[in-house]
Amino acid sequence: MLGVATYQIDAAIAAVLIGGGLSLAVTAAILRVRNRQRSLAAILEDTMGTVKVPVEVVSESPERGEMSALTVRLAGVFGRVDTRGLLEKRLERADIPLRSGEYLVATVGIAIMLAVTVGIVTGSPFGSVAALALVAGVAWHLPTRRSVARSKLLQAQLPDALSLMAASVEGGQTFQRAIDMYRHDARPPLSAELDRVMAEVAVGSDLVLALESMADRCGVEDLKWAVEAVRIQQSTGGRLGPILHTLAEFMRTRQEVRREVQTLSAEGRISGYVLFAIPLFLLFALEAKDPAYLTPMLHGFGLIVLIFTAGLMALGFWIVRRMVNIDV
Repeated sequence: MLGVATYQIDAAIAAVLIGGGLSLAVTAAILRVRNRQRSLAAILEDTMGTVKVPVEVVSESPERGEMSALTVRLAGVFGRVDTRGLLEKRLERADIPLRSGEYLVATVGIAIMLAVTVGIVTGSPFGSVAALALVAGVAWHLPTRRSVARSKLLQAQLPDALSLMAASVEGGQTFQRAIDMYRHDARPPLSAELDRVMAEVAVGSDLVLALESMADRCGVEDLKWAVEAVRIQQSTGGRLGPILHTLAEFMRTRQEVRREVQTLSAEGRISGYVLFAIPLFLLFALEAKDPAYLTPMLHGFGLIVLIFTAGLMALGFWIVRRMVNIDV
């Protein structure tokens, strides 16, 4: 018995070391390619010729035989899965500096490493399946969580930003100059988005089009309304300052309503999480207490019941989330 436990520990350590080494190699290759792309972008943005051009950034293609070449090819293969560009858009909205193919390569590598490690340590297929499900769930929800958190920060910054821009416009500055002045003192993520807007304007894009692109990229409804108001004002004329002040007050009122709704629906959200977690807790408790107890569930009709139960749990959790998530 002691020999079996020692073998499992050694195998787990070997799996962690091998998987960790491969993950570090893939991550290093991805970061090298990304740094090369950033260097090339800096050269292209330099209109005065002040940046020195190293030889290795002249081409975006990796050299033959390098690990980065294998990484780029794998990322290209996995990137074809995202045919509609939905994952790419979610990563951009979440401010995750990875392409869809790179993100999928990293996710698959981590999932395989964790599944092998957990399967060896627990000695049960349930452990490997749970590890795969955990990595898949985290990889799926991570961009959504980051994008939601980023959108909330943008929503919180917008009213004060519009008020300061309105004061600058009423003081005699143009709207473009007001944005340029505010972005230097703003905090992320709004400062990063305004920097991108001004960079697009610097290369010849229209200010309203750049703002519309920013609103579509961020996915913030309040920002879309503000951009639409600016577009109408630019087309028909009128005083922009009072419009921006009105929008800022309207956004503050909406934020107060959102906070009140979040407070009233907190109990329903916690209830959904608890109801979804209880069956999973019982499953792991039974597996730890008596591994042979759930063996019939892995064959024949038991497997069908297990899959059907998981589907009902997912459906119930989705219904609860739809009931408590109220858009304002």
